[in-house]
Amino acid sequence: MYVPTFQGLSPIDWLKPAASGPACFPFASRRLPFYRARNAIYQLFRGLRALTPRLEVLVPDYNSGNEVLALQAAGAGLHFYRVGQDMRADIEDVERLCKAHDPDVLYVIHYLGWPQPMQALQQLCRERAMLLVEDCALSLLSQPGGEPLGSCGDWSIFCLYKTLPVPNGALLVENAAPLAGLDRLRLRHAGGLSVLGRIAELMVQRLRARIDGVGTAIQSAKRAVGKAAGALDMSRARVGDLGFNLDDVDLAMSRSSQRLLRRFNFDAIRRARIDNYHALRSALGDSVTVGGGDLPDGACPLFLPILAADKAAAARALRARGIDALEFWNYGAGDSAGDSSEVRFLRSHVLGLPIHQDVSPRQLSYIAAQFASVHPQAA
Repeated sequence: MYVPTFQGLSPIDWLKPAASGPACFPFASRRLPFYRARNAIYQLFRGLRALTPRLEVLVPDYNSGNEVLALQAAGAGLHFYRVGQDMRADIEDVERLCKAHDPDVLYVIHYLGWPQPMQALQQLCRERAMLLVEDCALSLLSQPGGEPLGSCGDWSIFCLYKTLPVPNGALLVENAAPLAGLDRLRLRHAGGLSVLGRIAELMVQRLRARIDGVGTAIQSAKRAVGKAAGALDMSRARVGDLGFNLDDVDLAMSRSSQRLLRRFNFDAIRRARIDNYHALRSALGDSVTVGGGDLPDGACPLFLPILAADKAAAARALRARGIDALEFWNYGAGDSAGDSSEVRFLRSHVLGLPIHQDVSPRQLSYIAAQFASVHPQAA
């Protein structure tokens, strides 16, 4: 059996009728579509720097690195605040840095669908006249307590392809007054090879998860084609990679992604992820510790994040059994003093188990059984 990290794309997805009802947040908001979230971050902060050349930003020390590279490329001055082992911002450390640096922007990351303490952070921003930016790249469709993540900051950023089976796509949502210049951005389309290649990967992944032998054979053939394209130096704008490329910051979301977005049932996707999370969490029982604590009501999880004593060994063992567990954020970018002990703990121990909308009850049972046979120690 094969259980992929992320959801796959079915031919049926292309044939579904476009939704006729009102769109949900963030699709019903004032938004700008980009190819990748890091592009949106760069363009937003480049616009903010045009208004405030010495732009100072508070950023969490627990990060993927891509968002930090985008902020640095935009010319922002960064100061890193602490994130605890519970993946929540250290409010006292944010306050300390506010007093020391008088920052212009507070940048908040909602990890894996779990919310940050937004009431306290919003209050701090109001008191100090700071702008608030919510990074929801990992938290699309999450609405704990009925409040969509990304709806209370001045701006918010969403990565679509982590939660939805689209080949690319990100949104920059403007909850505040529009930022001058953003609406005049001229974005170009990525090459057809980039879009078609990723669509093929998503469809093969879906097929392999349903019929492993057939999908594996097709995947091997596709990999050979990909190597041939690489040998011919065919340029592709990739998603899911690490790094930041200034040559790609003006790429737009593809037409294929926009077409697919009109055909998804977002409520059903949210429900499936939440139900799968609780089913797997229950099946694993007391053998695991969940990073971030219990899932709040209404939060839409990206994975089931568990704390494993040796996550690399656990991931290898699960992959050998066909379960594509994710070693979450082994590396990132921080200040010159290095990561805090809390961030080192998270980078060493957070392992993501797949609970996306494509995971079937049979696959959930398989994950639980194989996890029990591997039996990784909790951190």
